[in-house]
Order: sequence, then C-alpha cells, then structure tokens
Amino acid sequence: MKEEYWRQILSSLAICFFARGVYTTDIVVKELQTVGYDFTENDLHRIGEEIHREKYKFKIREGFYFDDFHIPNRIFDTSTPIGEFDRDFVLHAVKIIKKKIS
Repeated sequence: MKEEYWRQILSSLAICFFARGVYTTDIVVKELQTVGYDFTENDLHRIGEEIHREKYKFKIREGFYFDDFHIPNRIFDTSTPIGEFDRDFVLHAVKIIKKKIS
C-alpha cells in the first residue's frame, strides 16, 4: 500500500511511473521546495494515502465493487522476466486490499 500511496503522489505531479526510481521522496521534496511548497516526506505520504482513499471512495460511489473485480486470465498466462504470476498470491492480495479499503 505504501508504494501505491507514493504512486498517487507521482501521478498527481505528472511524473512517469517508469521514472519512480529516479524521483525519490527526497528529490520530490526538494523539487517542490523550489516552487514554494514546503512539504515533508511524511506530508507526502499522508497526502498520497488521502488521494488513494478519495480515489476509491469515488470509484465505489460510481459503481466499482471488489466482488465484481475480475483479473483477466491473460495476466496469468503471460511469463515475466521473473516467471509467471501466482494466481493464489494475486487473489489473496486483492482480498487484503479490499479489506484495507473497506
């Protein structure tokens, strides 16, 4: 979830997710300071969590339900550089996320 909160910050700043290894929290804090924003690392994590929470409140209000969530089979049929996705692991992760968001 911590990574997802950070992705919300990067997305809000229009930073490409492929560059997330470059845009560390320290760098983002310093960059924001150059344009007059005085956020701490903790502020950014709190804001990212808030954005994530509000995003899911909106999605649920507009009809998204985890019970209807379906992961396409092609995800599990496609090999990655580190092997195939473990279906049980992914489904368990979805259950954990559902519980945290609910």
